[in-house]
Formats: sequence, structure tokens, C-alpha cells
Amino acid sequence: MIWLWTHLITWMVMAIMILLVLFTNSHTKIYEMITRVGYLVIIATGIKLAIKAWSVEPMLLIVKIIVALAFIALAEIAFARKAQKTISKSLIWAVIVFCIVTALIGFALAGWYPFA
Repeated sequence: MIWLWTHLITWMVMAIMILLVLFTNSHTKIYEMITRVGYLVIIATGIKLAIKAWSVEPMLLIVKIIVALAFIALAEIAFARKAQKTISKSLIWAVIVFCIVTALIGFALAGWYPFA
């Protein structure tokens, strides 16, 4: 249970940090670093959770891993484009959509816990 809560809370903090990087102009480097530490925690707890989820929904788990890695990649691309001042609204929307899709798949893998 602690792994799930750690994973969930880190995802929420990371999502907030990403939004702060994309929509503010101050302290963005600090927010980026917090996000990158969040990646490490999410990957570590995600591996632990994936071991349990594999026996229940292996295909959905594979999809979630791919979508989550795409989300991380898009967030990093958005950070680089923001630093270069060439970020587009479509990239911001892609980051937001991938974040939501990753979260929904994660909740589905967890049996919609803590919502159900």
C-alpha cells in the first residue's frame, strides 16, 4: 500500500511541477529538478507496483509503461523548448493529455483505488 501512495503522491507533485514549469517564468530550473527527482521515485515505485500488476493486467501494464515513458519524454522536450522560447501550444496540450491518460491507466491498473 505504501508503494501505491508514494507513487500517487509523487505523480501529483510532479504534475504540479510540470505545470509550473510550463506556465510560469520564475524558478523553472528548481521545478525541473524536482520533476526529475520525481521521475526516479516514480520509476522505482512503478517497478514495484508493476510486479504485482503483471499477474492481473499484463497488456494494460505494458500500455501504461509506454504511455508514461512518452509522457516523461514529452515533458522533457517541453522543458527544452520552453528554455529556447520555442514552445508551442500543441506541445503543452500533448503533455497535459499524456499526463491525464497515464493517470487514468494507472488508476485502472490499481482497480480505481483510492476512488473506488
